[in-house]
This record gives sequence, C-alpha cells and structure tokens, in this order.
Amino acid sequence: MRASREKAPKNLYHIIMRGINYQDIFIDNQDKTKFLKELYNTKEKYNYLLYAYVIMPNHVHLVIQDSDNKLSKAMQSLLVRYSAYINQKYNRVGHLFQNRFKSKVINDKEYLKTVIRYIHYNPEKARIDKVDSYKWSSYKNYTDLNLINNPLVDVRPILKSFGKTYNTAIEEFEKFHLLYREEILCKLKNQIEYEIDKNVKDEDLIEYITKKLEIDNIYDIQKYNKKYRDKLIKKIFDIQEISALQVARVTGISRTIVTNIKSEVLKEKNPL
Repeated sequence: MRASREKAPKNLYHIIMRGINYQDIFIDNQDKTKFLKELYNTKEKYNYLLYAYVIMPNHVHLVIQDSDNKLSKAMQSLLVRYSAYINQKYNRVGHLFQNRFKSKVINDKEYLKTVIRYIHYNPEKARIDKVDSYKWSSYKNYTDLNLINNPLVDVRPILKSFGKTYNTAIEEFEKFHLLYREEILCKLKNQIEYEIDKNVKDEDLIEYITKKLEIDNIYDIQKYNKKYRDKLIKKIFDIQEISALQVARVTGISRTIVTNIKSEVLKEKNPL
C-alpha cells in the first residue's frame, strides 16, 4: 500500500512530475501550451492556488497550496488529461509520466520563496535559457506588471512578502533571484579552487564560465570581436590556477591566444 502524503501546515507543496524513464514529455510549444491550459482547468475545478511553475523538456515543477485537500485528485486529473492528449497526438500508447507525481511539504515562508526561486532557475541550470527570458515558467508573472493579473499564477501572496507596493516587491523579487545566481557562481568558484589539484572537470569549468560571463553557450565567446573576447577570457582567470590549456579546450579558442591573455592577467595582478 502507498503511504499517505505528509500534509503541510498550510497545505503547501512542491510538486514534481517526470516523464517515464526521463523521456521528454513536451515535444513542441503546442504541448507546453496544452499543459498550461489543463493546469488552469484543473486549478479552477479543484480550487487550489498555484504559486509557481516551470515546464522543462522532461519534467515539471509546481508550487501549490491545496486548501481543500484534493491534491491527489487534482494532479491525477491533470496527468490523465495531458497523457491522453500526448498519446493521441503522437500515436503512442502506455504511461507518459514516471509513477505518480512527487510532492514535498513546504513548511515556512522563507523556504517557500527559496523553492520558487529554485524552480525558476531550472532553465538556466540546464543551460536552456536565462531565468528572466524563459517563456515557460512563472517568473514573468511576478516581474511583468502586465502579467500580474494572469489568473493562472497567484502572485500576490508571494509578492507581499517582498514589499508593500508592486514596484518595490518586483524589484526585491528580482534581487532575490539574482542573489541565487551569485551564490551559485561563488560556490562553483570555491569548488574549482578546492579541486584544482585534482584536475577540474571540463563540465564544471564550463558551468563556471557560462555563469561567470552570463552567456548561454560557451562557444559564443568565439563570435565576439577580439577586444571583447579577450575581456571575457580575462574574467575567467579570476581563478589564476586554471590552466590556459583547459580554457582553450572548453572554449575552442586557440591555446596561444588564451595563454597570452592569461599572461596579461598575471602581469596586471602582479606588477613589478
């Protein structure tokens, strides 16, 4: 028998739905739009509040307050309706989602804000898009005054915890999210500095560089003019122990160019 779900004091939950075997459950934008439509229909029928969401290729995150204790019925209805749509559209059979949805209790307001921020950062962590430009999350519902009244996402209770006016709340909400990016960057830098003697993995260095330079694709560095390109590469060598050879390898830029830039950085930081 399945254990009953733990109830939050205010019935607040972080919901995760994944594709079976981690397969994609959204093939195109029409699929994402359909899911949001069914999410809204379910919200209306079961009378829950939706504080945040993000749609990723193979999974979904939601933050829901379920005052009427109908969470299981609501999510089951959502999964069944969307699965039927996908199976019909793509002429497939069988389960679409991995087991039933997962839910984690949210116990307090600070954790609630942290979960919402974590959800909004999913596309950036996956190197799909920046938080503030990704179309398929609730971030813009909080930061765009034209979307604040959208009936899908209940933003007001959350914004109230950031400020007394819309402008103040939005500004603080954006700062709160930006702080997370800075914390991740600091954590990555500390990790790289700690692991430098063990050889930093290319994927860890790539993650550090893309976040440090605020770019989506590391190979974008190659597209810039020489002056701007060299300026960006200099920023990478805030951690001086990173080898020019590894930076050249992960960026696709000539080893000679990168070595010369690193030499310039060392001269600037260690003048005669």
